[in-house]
Amino acid sequence: MLVLERKEILRRESRVRLRERTESPHSAEAGDRAQEYFLREFPPAAERTVGLYCALAGEVPTERIRHAYLAAGARLYYPRVTGKGTLAFYPHREGDGWEKGPYGIPEPPSLAGVEPRTKGWDIIVVPGLAFDRRGNRLGRGFGYYDRFLGGLPESVPRVGLAWASQRIPEVPVDAWDVPVHVLVTEEGVIRAVKASGSPES
Repeated sequence: MLVLERKEILRRESRVRLRERTESPHSAEAGDRAQEYFLREFPPAAERTVGLYCALAGEVPTERIRHAYLAAGARLYYPRVTGKGTLAFYPHREGDGWEKGPYGIPEPPSLAGVEPRTKGWDIIVVPGLAFDRRGNRLGRGFGYYDRFLGGLPESVPRVGLAWASQRIPEVPVDAWDVPVHVLVTEEGVIRAVKASGSPES
């Protein structure tokens, strides 16, 4: 079976799991735990430059992370679709409004004189439908994050945020797919392992 076909099957299965998660009465508590694990592993700090995102229904929420980072004086940036297959991250502070993007996802507004951030990142947080132990990530199939992450230095931590149920034995990958270094779930922090089986340093 081709990688593309395997990915599509996994996407269908993953979307079902996210819909079930949306209806789960335990999601709020689990979401808080996942965000707490994240904040312990990556403590908020003044001047820290972070790429975050607005969680969709069924995904681990990100609002606690947002509030903690803003309260600490960190600089938060959120993705905005800027062209076919391309993302750019724009600043977003408390009180800034949102615009609905082409996929229904809240995005920072496009303001005159405001340029996207292109370098100097301390951490990039990414969503996904599924992740495996090597950090391979299954996105929604449009390639936006892979294109963006592929242009960053390897030293910039790439962190996935997901439910433990989104971990699978193996995510099929193409040459252009970019893995995360760390995955945070409501069960804790998991560092990606190399092909040899040892954790990434």
